Amino acid sequence: MDSRQLRYFVKVVETGNLTRAAAALHVAQSAVSMHMRHLENDLGVQLLVRSRAGVVPTEQGRLLFEHARTILRQFAQARQEVVSLGREPHGEVALGIPAPVGPVLVRPLLDHLRAQAPKVVPHIVEAMSGYLLEWLHSGRLDAAILFDVQPLSGLRRTVLGVENMYLVGQAAAFGEGQVVPMAELPSYPLIIPGRMHGMNMLIRKAVNQQGISPDIRVEVDSVAEILSLVKAGYGYTILAPMGFYRELQEGGISVARVQDPPIQRTLISATAEARPLSQATEVLLDGAHAILKAFTRRQSA
Repeated sequence: MDSRQLRYFVKVVETGNLTRAAAALHVAQSAVSMHMRHLENDLGVQLLVRSRAGVVPTEQGRLLFEHARTILRQFAQARQEVVSLGREPHGEVALGIPAPVGPVLVRPLLDHLRAQAPKVVPHIVEAMSGYLLEWLHSGRLDAAILFDVQPLSGLRRTVLGVENMYLVGQAAAFGEGQVVPMAELPSYPLIIPGRMHGMNMLIRKAVNQQGISPDIRVEVDSVAEILSLVKAGYGYTILAPMGFYRELQEGGISVARVQDPPIQRTLISATAEARPLSQATEVLLDGAHAILKAFTRRQSA
């Protein structure tokens, strides 16, 4: 198994057709077919199911496809970093972020890169924290912004700030500066993210420590949809300012800080200890750190 076979295999799976893969790779179809046979023979398993309609990967093929994409990406990064050492940072950086971070980070980060490192191309992946952590370990991400509620072994971490959590309701639900003791949370029907979301883990951990049984009505894996349901009166949610500050500014919601005890989350950035950081990743993280640290400082002031 070599990098050429993996490159051909990835293209075959992506296009679903040997002829289209060969055209994209600028080689003869017979060469692609030969490499696919050699790859299957070498591994001793069937990787592709062939038919008149095209090809689809087997279960073993899907597994190899995920590994192959990561391996090829690391090959490209290694070459890029060696060639560009000491030069202006450039190249693609895959950064994973939870949905609430996007409105705070993305535009300021693009402005930062435009001014400081215009040749760095950010590939921003928005997903739930559980998936981001998995993709960071597998090499699909160069770095991720996470909430410090999950095991982080094998990762470098940088603390970016601590946010207090708020109960979020319709515009008239809470007055300015209002607080809600945690013991009163069962009085509020809650809409929260699903169990792969860091927010879900944080909320459940906090209430369990206090022996409280919250009234969770539904789990929705979209912060935007959760806020839409809250504004429509379907219930309440628990979020940090990063998740709701735009809606609060627009007047569509009201919030009350949870206290006695407070629910807090720590925002971090993480990278894999086993992989060196490229210049492009470092300059992107420098910008992301400054932006998110400034935001959390303003919210706690």
